[in-house]
Amino acid sequence: MESITRNRRSLQLVLFFIGLLILGYVIYRSGIIENYQILYTVSIPLLLLAFVLSLGTVAFRIYRWKFLSEKYNAGITWHDASLVSIASLFYANITPGKIGDLYKAYYMQKRYALNFFDGVSMIFYERFFELMILFLAASAIIFVELKGITVIILEVTAIVLILLFVFYYKVDYFMKLLEKYSTKIPFLKRVPADFKIRKLSFRVIIPVFFITVFSLGLEFVRLWVVALAFGYTLNPILLTIFFCLSIIAGLVSQIPLGVGVMEASLGYFLIVLGVAATDSMAIVLVDRLISMYFVLILGFICSKYAADQFNGVP
Repeated sequence: MESITRNRRSLQLVLFFIGLLILGYVIYRSGIIENYQILYTVSIPLLLLAFVLSLGTVAFRIYRWKFLSEKYNAGITWHDASLVSIASLFYANITPGKIGDLYKAYYMQKRYALNFFDGVSMIFYERFFELMILFLAASAIIFVELKGITVIILEVTAIVLILLFVFYYKVDYFMKLLEKYSTKIPFLKRVPADFKIRKLSFRVIIPVFFITVFSLGLEFVRLWVVALAFGYTLNPILLTIFFCLSIIAGLVSQIPLGVGVMEASLGYFLIVLGVAATDSMAIVLVDRLISMYFVLILGFICSKYAADQFNGVP
């Protein structure tokens, strides 16, 4: 067991190192080192607005966790909801595949005696909707050159509604498949036999979906505002699609934080939208600084505070 843990940590460090190499190479090739003065041209009021939007994203995530906690009969306080939501952002982002998000389930078990699997169920609802929205938005790229924006919105909305119904009515079927193949797939052997996703009613998961939409929506708007702060008025639909593609690329890479991969892909997409190479890297780095890296530091502080206050919540 200890050797497995060591191997995972070693792999995690190797992936992170690879990500740093990619990031360093992309920054060097962009020319921003020689033209760092571009950073002085940014609009401070718009940058502050982008920072507020970043905080708004965190606020929606806190509200979503509190909402889900109440639906699972765990009357969490706003203080604790904020603490665990922000702290989990640190653990989730430093681990491949955001597996560190399970911190929230451990925290709820420790602090509120909530069944661990109920905590996992809450995380399942959060991640399912986030991934669904990201993939749907990213898949809209196939429509951009073929149809108008209005048709794209109608098609994506229809797909969202269909997937919502499929998810709600077929989640038990997916869990049965998990149980069926749990003895054949090594990874699934570690899943306890009594693991169940505790379903919520459809009228309850609809608000979770819309909270997630608003949370991600603020991220899309934030990036648009950062680009505007550097003097670029970009197509918000295309920017959203490309932003989702870069997030997915970062997730698929399994590199903690998506370091290097996300910056490289988003920088490339901005160039496709007509942004100069140096400016594109400046936009990407500033956006990542006021969102991901700021939240990472905040999450680290909250994780230490939680560990001290609640005696060993991992």
